[in-house]
Amino acid sequence: MELLQQIKKTIVQESLIKEGDRILLGISGGLDSTTLLFLLQKIQKTIVFDLGLAHINHSLRGKESERDEQFVIDLARKFSLQAHINKADVKEYSLQNGLSIQHAGRELRYRYFNEIATAYNYNKIAIAHNLDDQVETFLLRALKGTGLRGLSAIPIKRDIIIRPFLFTYRTQIAEYALQHSIPHVEDSSNEKTLYERNFLRKEILPAMEKLNPTYKDKLFFLLKDIVGINRFFEGQSQAFINKYLHVKQGEPFLDIDTLNQIDSETKFRVISDIITSLEPRFIPLREHFHQIQKLLSTKKPNLITSLPYGIKAKKTYNHLFFTKKPSPAPIEEVFSLSIGQNILSSLMLKLKLSYARKIPANFPKNKNIAFFDVEKLGNMTIRTFIPGDRFIPLGMNNTVKLKDFFISLKIPKEERRSIPLLLSDNIIIWVVGWRIDERFKITEKTKKVLKTMATPF
Repeated sequence: MELLQQIKKTIVQESLIKEGDRILLGISGGLDSTTLLFLLQKIQKTIVFDLGLAHINHSLRGKESERDEQFVIDLARKFSLQAHINKADVKEYSLQNGLSIQHAGRELRYRYFNEIATAYNYNKIAIAHNLDDQVETFLLRALKGTGLRGLSAIPIKRDIIIRPFLFTYRTQIAEYALQHSIPHVEDSSNEKTLYERNFLRKEILPAMEKLNPTYKDKLFFLLKDIVGINRFFEGQSQAFINKYLHVKQGEPFLDIDTLNQIDSETKFRVISDIITSLEPRFIPLREHFHQIQKLLSTKKPNLITSLPYGIKAKKTYNHLFFTKKPSPAPIEEVFSLSIGQNILSSLMLKLKLSYARKIPANFPKNKNIAFFDVEKLGNMTIRTFIPGDRFIPLGMNNTVKLKDFFISLKIPKEERRSIPLLLSDNIIIWVVGWRIDERFKITEKTKKVLKTMATPF
């Protein structure tokens, strides 16, 4: 089948382009993207849609990069298309973010394409990935250990991204370009085997072709099988997340016992889906999954493991949390208090102290209100936890370590340093929101009552 008819068929069968769409084509000026431009121009005669071009100059190849940019500008003029051009310092971005040059370039490209699509109302972004790209990505990800999910890495459409060439071999594209005298520019960096994809393309794939000239077809059919398997497990994962995922203070979390009841592959996908919802750039590998599995298998109640892109998985008793929030810095200040409203910005707390004329007949159940015998009080201050802190919880006779008190209530380790402690002459009289000290409670002999009301903000 002639390439034009093949691409038309793919577009229709996969519902990639519809009448009235506004398509933004990401174009480098190379063989694949330029050929896709010429084909889309022809397809516009049967499917009416708008077309624009987006090109990002990576500033990596000096005059050659400038040449590519000008080539795209000239193409846009030739076809009377709007061209969106941007320059980016990929090398600097890669250094700042700890990324490879290729990864940094990809991030900047997609970010720019999405920005242009939003600003100019394009509802589709066309990318010229082909079947060879799919095979290469399959092999690279297999070597990195992405598991089944990552092996079918390039979808023909996702969100507003479409890939009309994804079922087309690079040789087909090259033959069509030659037959129709389609101009394009060559990227000299494609010859450098320093980059892993180029090394695979130049050194590994030719050897595989010698072993089996039809290896790409074999891998393509394997990919189809994997896509079917992935659809099944993705359904299992989504059903589990819909039913069991919870969120606390912006942090998604799961019950560990419930998570451990599902099979390993579904568990991997559940964890991967949650992580990528926090950071779409991060593709979890099996090694990351095993890292979290170790966290789940330990008997220790509070543990944290760090993942790429600032993501942390936290085991807090029987819950597994995921977060991108930085760990809060410990608050080491001691704040003096006075009667009236005390604004404690560092503690994110308002603490109102007032005298009561008589002992309340019924203690309110509000955990943020506490009463004390004024005659037992001295200089009032407030601070947070210090290792070695002790107090006598209401109803008990002996002091206990505050650490043990927190553990008994299963308060997460990271939260303990942010819980305010009300003190009288440096003795803890109230773990705010949790328990007062037995020695400072009001009794029948109490003549004057101090009412304390804590309001978080």
